[in-house]
Amino acid sequence: MLIFTLEGFTPAAISSYGSSWNRTPAIDRLAAEGTTWNRAITAVTDPLEQWDRWAKTLAKTQRASEIVVITDDPRLLERDSAAVFEEIVLLESDLDEDAGDETVSIEIEDTSIGRLTAVAADRLAQGDSVWLHSRFLTHGWDAPRELSDDSVADEPVYYADEYEEDLGHEIPDADDAGENAAEEVPFMVETTTPPDHRITANDDPDWITTWMRTYGCQIKLVDAMIDVLDSVLEPTDTIVLGGTSGFALGQNGGIGHRSGPWRSCHLHVPLICSGGSGLRSRMVASADEVAVAIGVRLANPSGDLMPAERFVFENVAGSSKEESKPDESLSENTTSPSSETRVITHHRNVPIAITTNEWFYVLSEDAGSDVHSLPSDSDDRCHLYLKPDDVDDFNNVVRLRLEEADQLHQTLLNEFHQVE
Repeated sequence: MLIFTLEGFTPAAISSYGSSWNRTPAIDRLAAEGTTWNRAITAVTDPLEQWDRWAKTLAKTQRASEIVVITDDPRLLERDSAAVFEEIVLLESDLDEDAGDETVSIEIEDTSIGRLTAVAADRLAQGDSVWLHSRFLTHGWDAPRELSDDSVADEPVYYADEYEEDLGHEIPDADDAGENAAEEVPFMVETTTPPDHRITANDDPDWITTWMRTYGCQIKLVDAMIDVLDSVLEPTDTIVLGGTSGFALGQNGGIGHRSGPWRSCHLHVPLICSGGSGLRSRMVASADEVAVAIGVRLANPSGDLMPAERFVFENVAGSSKEESKPDESLSENTTSPSSETRVITHHRNVPIAITTNEWFYVLSEDAGSDVHSLPSDSDDRCHLYLKPDDVDDFNNVVRLRLEEADQLHQTLLNEFHQVE
């Protein structure tokens, strides 16, 4: 079995999750052969706490002693849950945090995740089960920029020529414009330091696209590593790909890991399981078994919940085109969400958000961790978003649905008292 998890991993840059600007063929193939959860919500804001939850749940299944953990995150060794595993291989990144502004040019095999993958592939070839965990998405963007298709980098020149024809005169160069020239926005960022930025009115909006494109390049590197690892696995081996936290790519004014207010982009993570057996029923069953093993909470058609950590409340069973039938959108192994299913997300042991099948309710930054702040007819203390339609939490409807907001806030309040 291979478990591959990443800190700062967002579905927004994965084509199997609907991304139109970043292609991930290896992950797409993994999703097509297995089960993809389209709404996986972390129950904690701290990615290390999420890793702890999975590790402790694995310990209950007595599988942890059979798994080799390979990571570039030295913080994992300091966690109490590290004692669950007999072997943890640490390969720290060569990037100097103090030199993050330097431009780097690096080969795939020399990247942090490339070095981890080489060790993981070797252990998988020896017959070991591996948990590969990396924080490079939040620590150092060392993916070769050549991984991204830069053929569209010349598009601004094309549009400039077209613009000149319409206006009948040339566009002045930045050098000719002098001090009034706008800052030139690069096609991609060449430094390794991930962003942590709150967007202001003075920021050029093209920077969002630049950061998205640069982040997408890192995900292309992950996709390439999935391809390498899949090549050393047997067809019947199980693969789990997931994230311990999300990443903001401009949603709600934030760019970066845990940047901006707490919103779905920070809590929504990818989760894909593939049993690789070729039989749909076997694939779904295998994925469900793995999901429960790592602490996933699933709802079955009867509405009952399997006894595992609150992490996921909806999944979608996938199959190949040859196996799918027009009249079989759901099989008996496919799970469906219960009306009572919910995920309560905690920040430093304080419940700050609740996600249900229909709503995402979260305390505002002004409220902080004051869960006793009751909803009112303003959005100063809380936010309410319709799910799953409002993917990026764009439209706060708390003023229009005060009754739902009150009920969800009471649920958070009850959870707060239980934690106390």
